Amino acid sequence: MVLPTRKGGVSAATEWLAQTESASDALRDRMLEDLVLDTACVVTTAKAFKALADQCQDLSARTHLAQHSSSLSQALCAVLQRTLNDLGQLDESSRADEIFLLIQTLRCMGNLSADNNDGRAQLLEHGGVTSIAVVLSLDEAQSEPLLTRAAFGAALNVALEHTECTRALIAAGALHPHLQVLGTGTPSDAWPIVCMSLDSLCESDDARAQFEGHSDYAASVLRTLGVLSRQAGGDQLARGAMRTLVWVLCETAEKSGEVRRQLCSPSAVLSLLDLLEFYLSFPEAKEDDGETPDEAALPAPALPNRPIPQSAANRYADAVTQAVVGVSGEDSALAALFPSQPLMNRLVSILTSSGAGSLRADGMAAAAALCLGNLARTDDHCTRLVAEHAAVVRTLIHEWLIQRSVNVRTRHAASGLLKNLCLPQANRAPLAGMGLVAAAAGGVRSAVVPIQANCIGILRHLANGSPEPGTVREMVAAALADALSVVRETDVDAIRCEATRLVATIAKRVYLSGNHAARDVIDSRDFDLVTPLVRLVMLDGVRHPLLRQESLVALTVLATVPRHVRGILRLLVKENSAPFAKPPTTDAIAEVEQEQEQEQEQEQEQEQEQGGFAEVLADLITNGADGPLPQAALQAKSLVIQLATSSVELESDDDGVSVLRTMLIPLLS
Repeated sequence: MVLPTRKGGVSAATEWLAQTESASDALRDRMLEDLVLDTACVVTTAKAFKALADQCQDLSARTHLAQHSSSLSQALCAVLQRTLNDLGQLDESSRADEIFLLIQTLRCMGNLSADNNDGRAQLLEHGGVTSIAVVLSLDEAQSEPLLTRAAFGAALNVALEHTECTRALIAAGALHPHLQVLGTGTPSDAWPIVCMSLDSLCESDDARAQFEGHSDYAASVLRTLGVLSRQAGGDQLARGAMRTLVWVLCETAEKSGEVRRQLCSPSAVLSLLDLLEFYLSFPEAKEDDGETPDEAALPAPALPNRPIPQSAANRYADAVTQAVVGVSGEDSALAALFPSQPLMNRLVSILTSSGAGSLRADGMAAAAALCLGNLARTDDHCTRLVAEHAAVVRTLIHEWLIQRSVNVRTRHAASGLLKNLCLPQANRAPLAGMGLVAAAAGGVRSAVVPIQANCIGILRHLANGSPEPGTVREMVAAALADALSVVRETDVDAIRCEATRLVATIAKRVYLSGNHAARDVIDSRDFDLVTPLVRLVMLDGVRHPLLRQESLVALTVLATVPRHVRGILRLLVKENSAPFAKPPTTDAIAEVEQEQEQEQEQEQEQEQEQGGFAEVLADLITNGADGPLPQAALQAKSLVIQLATSSVELESDDDGVSVLRTMLIPLLS
């Protein structure tokens, strides 16, 4: 960019410019040397640099000056340094002349540097870049609009896409003055230039080091954002400044653990929540007015430990939400944030306020739930939340998790927090009593994978330990059918494995505790608990030995029940279980009948080569003791022993019993 000035000018400057245009490069260099040596003619020097700055608005002119006038950059740097040295020793009237010279010198330096690496290199060589950083810290650079524009404009042009100049400015302390001028609270037409300059500097990794090395920087950004947000409702300049600062803060916090730790205080998190509320109240672009997207039409969701983005239009709210998550996710946050009564009161107020389904309420609730979810990473914090804030927990269950009008981002955050709260044994009965089983069961088949994963995890945690018989029966009635469907249908390996673990946990709780009510539900609905467990052992057992162990334990329990014994014996037959050894294929593989027939022929050939469930058990019994989880070998033996006992009681002589007697039982001796 080039830095314009007011039109007009004095005759002396016009004459000087005419001479420089017609003079040789050598003569112009000599005239510049005279200006440097003549310390008395401050105004004349300023007028000359003003004329040169105007001339440098043309790219060809500034390119020529940088390449053929060896003294211009040196003269500018010398005059700038001399002026900085003189400022502190002058009276008010003389100081005004020096400020005028300072402005024109900076304009000339900035225009000479615009899209001109030769000019930038020369200014860097002669110390001009460091001097520009010094000017940025002057009181006048913070209060005098003309000097502000000239100084920050020069910094922008010198550093833009020039690594060495950017590093030099940052090393000289140029970042903090940018934040200071934006934090004055006074609207200024210089803000766009200041913001562009700050944006340019923060592209450098050196900027992150400055934030990390000076703890006041991050706090300064937050203070400045607070000032700007109070006047930014209808002020486009303030909104533009905020956009830059939000990027600076959130990008730096995401990349730097040190910056996140600097922000790890109740006051900083409260300020971030205020900033989030601002962007939810005054979004950068038109929103969908709280319209809830169809889960089935959503794109691939974010990972479960990150907030799901709400829309491109509200990317600044998303960035602030991620900053809240990043800060509260630091280990130091557990001690610094959870004990803060003002912060906890704010989070509780956000989650218990009415308005679910609106953009602002949903966005604030999502951030609050994600923050609390990060803070609830110890048993003590989890039990205190449930014991001291039961109203919040009920709201999470019955409003933020269940209601379809709530944005999926908030449902994801609420489900993640509730999953954490289920970890301590002391919380499980109270949470089940608040209706969490039914609420989580409603999310088992969610099309949003993070919500689905959290709901399955909630149910699995509630089923662990020593759950109440009524909790297990409710889980069987409300969730088991959907869990079995998910195991059969999902193409997400992690979800299939977790749903199978839930099935295994339910099976153990129902049959080991003698829960007749839950067992009656399973029998009346003819649930097949055996197939998903066998499938996990064969398909995922090598990658997930612990899950294989859990499935074998559950199968051993089921092997005491005649109906399930028949299912296990049937799958000992190779042709019945061999297909489980390979991942499921998608429906899009074959659209033409001929291709489908060819694929079926190939599958039949592969099945003949693959072993079945009996072969897997035989391998575990024979070689499992040397595997990653030696207990699996012992559990495989226990399963075979139980099957041997139960098959005698069944008085059956089908193919499965034959495989058991001829292949597996002999391995026990």
